[in-house]
Amino acid sequence: MWKSGWMLLGASNRTSRNIIGGSYMTTTTYDVHIISTLDDLSRCHTFSVDQFNWGGDYRPTTCGRLGYLPDTGFILDMTCQEADPCRTYLHDGDPVYLDSAMEAFFCFAPEEEKPCYLNFEMNANGAMLACYGRSRQNRMPFSVEHRQGLLCQANVLQDSWNIRLTLPLTLIEAIYPNISLEDGRRFTCNFYKIKESEGLTHFASFAPIQAPEPDFHLPEYFACARLLS
Repeated sequence: MWKSGWMLLGASNRTSRNIIGGSYMTTTTYDVHIISTLDDLSRCHTFSVDQFNWGGDYRPTTCGRLGYLPDTGFILDMTCQEADPCRTYLHDGDPVYLDSAMEAFFCFAPEEEKPCYLNFEMNANGAMLACYGRSRQNRMPFSVEHRQGLLCQANVLQDSWNIRLTLPLTLIEAIYPNISLEDGRRFTCNFYKIKESEGLTHFASFAPIQAPEPDFHLPEYFACARLLS
């Protein structure tokens, strides 16, 4: 499934047309490549979380890569150039967005009028807030059964920190029973860097968001993604 030249062919495009259609307001795209091994992820296209839609002076550099490993699921690596990130919370389900956190939101049924989307929010302790729902309100945590195979690994270095998220195919299929993840499949996603609490507060996204106040729960601004072999 590996093809050379991905770094040229897989680039995101902030001026392209909306490849999903419907009510989506974004023009950002991202090609997610089908990989054969975890080592292939290091050669996937890099996205940058560099849209500070609501200003602010503190703007840490954040980037990542996403790939799809058949029979396993999506593998996401994200890195932030941030020394000693705020990391108070220790447990899954904690409000890690009050710490320094990196986040990934996915919607695998963007053609629906009010689709369900998934949010995964992670701090440098590896604590993760993971939920699903159709809006910011009334979001549901994943069940113990759904969380089987859902993994977050975090690593803190001297001047940066990183996370690896494994989003298992079994979880996606539980929320979207009719999904078929194959070459050419389209979905939407966005990636974020946040610290909502006082002190070095910041809000950044991969795909830009046009809203008067910080809000990541706006799937109409998710980037348009597609699977490519």
